[in-house]
Amino acid sequence: MNELDLTLNAELEENQQSQFRLMVRRFARNRMAVVALVFLVLLVLAAIFCDHLTPYAYDAQNLLEMNQTPSKAHLLGTDNFGRDILTRILRGARVSLIVSVMAVAMSTFAAVILGAVSGYYGGRVDNIIMRFMDMLGSIPGMLLSMAVSAALGTGLVKTAFALAIASVAQLSRQLRSSIMLMKNSEYIEAARAFGGSDWEIITKHVLPNCLAPLIVQISLSLGSTIMAISGLSFLGLGVQPPTPEWGQMVAEGQSFIRQFPHIIIFPGLAVALTMLAFNLLGDGLRDAMDPKMKR
Repeated sequence: MNELDLTLNAELEENQQSQFRLMVRRFARNRMAVVALVFLVLLVLAAIFCDHLTPYAYDAQNLLEMNQTPSKAHLLGTDNFGRDILTRILRGARVSLIVSVMAVAMSTFAAVILGAVSGYYGGRVDNIIMRFMDMLGSIPGMLLSMAVSAALGTGLVKTAFALAIASVAQLSRQLRSSIMLMKNSEYIEAARAFGGSDWEIITKHVLPNCLAPLIVQISLSLGSTIMAISGLSFLGLGVQPPTPEWGQMVAEGQSFIRQFPHIIIFPGLAVALTMLAFNLLGDGLRDAMDPKMKR
């Protein structure tokens, strides 16, 4: 490597670092996004260490303490089986986050492959893939997840797979649009002129420049997936007892909504706040990564 190459690489690395610092500063100016990020970090830590944060087991029943309102002994009260609601919410956070990450990871992996191939090659390949995505996209996501979950059965992995199928169409179409906008750019033509293979061009030049909108969409998808998991569990098609999950907790407490509303209020708030945090984080990332927001 000659001196000119070393200089160019150093300038490129310095430019990337300055762009990253600029993005961090723009993100830090968005107070709601920062609050959402802090909330999600605390939620992840609570999910990881949930077994050590409360003195109760998530499945420990005490019929002498059922339907208790919030108190010093049980900060969020107990449910109709005398189980500590706070413990079950923290454990449910672990379940919801694991399933949502698995679902989004599956859908993103499939969307990257389908969207990249469709957007880069175009023509008949693009037509075949996009018509299949149109078929998936024409079915409401929740209805498709319910159908797949009913066919496959319940369980963490099966629920994640059902949710992934419902969201792959949107991700793949967005990635395809981004790739179609840049595949005829000058730096792509230069890579072809230097003999770069399609695989090298897609992985080294095309996909890295599509990461910003993809990251934003992943953040938003995590929030909507949390809601979808709760919906499936509420209907009995998602996570099954005794494993706690927020939607399942709401379903179990709906019979006591008038006498003991706290049984469903707290898990419902957990779903709403987590979804709101992911949406705010996605908005903050979008504003920070948008070139039009640069000063």
